[in-house]
Amino acid sequence: MDTRARCMVIDAHCDTLMALCGRSMNSAEKAPRDFFMDTPGVHLDLPKLLRGGVACQVMAVFLEDEQLEHARDAAMHMLDVFDTVLAQSKGVLKPVVSASDLASLSHPGEASSQVGMLLSLEGAEALEGSLDNLSVFYRRGVRAIGITWNRRNQFGRGCRAEGDDGLTPLGRELVEAMQDMHLIVDVAHLSDQGFHEVADLMKGPFIASHANARSVLEHPRNLTDEQIRIIADHGGAVGCVFVPNFVTQDPAACSVEAFLGHVDAIVRAGGIASCAIGSDFDGYAMEFPGVLPDAGSYGLLYEALRRHGYSHSDCCRILGENWQRVFSDILG
Repeated sequence: MDTRARCMVIDAHCDTLMALCGRSMNSAEKAPRDFFMDTPGVHLDLPKLLRGGVACQVMAVFLEDEQLEHARDAAMHMLDVFDTVLAQSKGVLKPVVSASDLASLSHPGEASSQVGMLLSLEGAEALEGSLDNLSVFYRRGVRAIGITWNRRNQFGRGCRAEGDDGLTPLGRELVEAMQDMHLIVDVAHLSDQGFHEVADLMKGPFIASHANARSVLEHPRNLTDEQIRIIADHGGAVGCVFVPNFVTQDPAACSVEAFLGHVDAIVRAGGIASCAIGSDFDGYAMEFPGVLPDAGSYGLLYEALRRHGYSHSDCCRILGENWQRVFSDILG
């Protein structure tokens, strides 16, 4: 059954734009992915989004180390590919740039005939150290920015970079400017010090688009209970992530049941309104079974949540309604 017959699904992070540009994490893909074909053995394409009842998919613009010398141009190329796919969809894919765009998407019980697409920069390197580029990317439809990826950049220290610092002075200016422009501030991948600096600067909601609970698995990409509570107190949410290494110590032991332990921990720390989904589909290799096989399988997660004791209403909040509220609050 189409998941949207029960709940609207909103996923706050995938790396599928990489695959559409011929940079797939799946070594079996040698050419750019056809987004309109139901391709076996990949995480995400349009048929899978429709089958999974996904109302809105956040598409990340991620740059690898070798692209950073020409970061803005590389990011613009990815946005050009995105625009081409939008045009080819003939209205099935809808860019999401405002709260009204989110509100216009199909609701639970309706046919899954349209999928919203919200653009995010995963790491602010594409700004090339200039806040003037914020308006450039805003005009291209970008509505969310992760301050860093794992590495250090001009705006702050990522969680895998050496040091004990957080945001740079320019990073603090970026956070302030994003609030003024109603852009979604994403702290996934940011160092703990940077996280707390962002929290101190934020007057409203911010998010961790794809992260799990450090109380369940000690990992720098997962969040402490304190961090989860801070996000919740600001009115934001955490997107529970499917990456096996962030779910279980042994990635081969990753399962939907293990994933539910992170859901429980985030709900305990921040309340049901703080828990959402950030799959990271196409951002990790498919060598292990994982939480879900692909974006067409959200019905399996709904069923697992129900078996685990979550009410239908709470399942709908986790699968999509929490992101709809947070995104709408920020985008205006």
